[in-house]
Amino acid sequence: MIGIYCRHRARLEGPTLAEQLERYRWLIVAIFSIPLVAGVVFLVERRLDDPDPPIVRSSSEPIADIRVYVTGAVQNPGVYPLTEDSRWVDAIEAAGGFAPDANPEAVNLARRVQDEDHIVVPRAGQPVAAGVSQGPLDINSASESDLISLPGIGEERARRIVASRAQDGPFSTPEDLLARELVPESVFEDIAAFITVSP
Repeated sequence: MIGIYCRHRARLEGPTLAEQLERYRWLIVAIFSIPLVAGVVFLVERRLDDPDPPIVRSSSEPIADIRVYVTGAVQNPGVYPLTEDSRWVDAIEAAGGFAPDANPEAVNLARRVQDEDHIVVPRAGQPVAAGVSQGPLDINSASESDLISLPGIGEERARRIVASRAQDGPFSTPEDLLARELVPESVFEDIAAFITVSP
């Protein structure tokens, strides 16, 4: 009788706390999960809205995109990138330095590089243009006698250069001597270090 009474009383009193927690545990978990999910969504949205981080450039990057062509009596002829404050000595060092048969005195190592410079280092024994110490010869104003002083430029080539300058206009770059077929590539490589054009 006592057992029957206890069971009857339990039914009247309802489920215990443990039974209630077990029955509604998923609901409780869901209720507590809502703030957590909302917080994660909020953080992700803020992260997506953040501006892009600033780009920090290394101070070792070149100041400008300058390329120079180094040929002649150097260890590794080729095209090399340099910064805009570089000089010809830096270009020659980039090319591995002078070759054993180079004539370093024929090159103005202190001259500043410019984009598309063609630096030719003469070999020992090659003729050096007159007046090199005063700077390169301006082929837009040089006379025939001035041009003849350049390596590989005789009377006929000097005459053709002056005539082309008069008929076709001033030279824009030293390479115009090649474009107008006034000198061959081999001669141009010998004189490129000694010539320039007026701006």
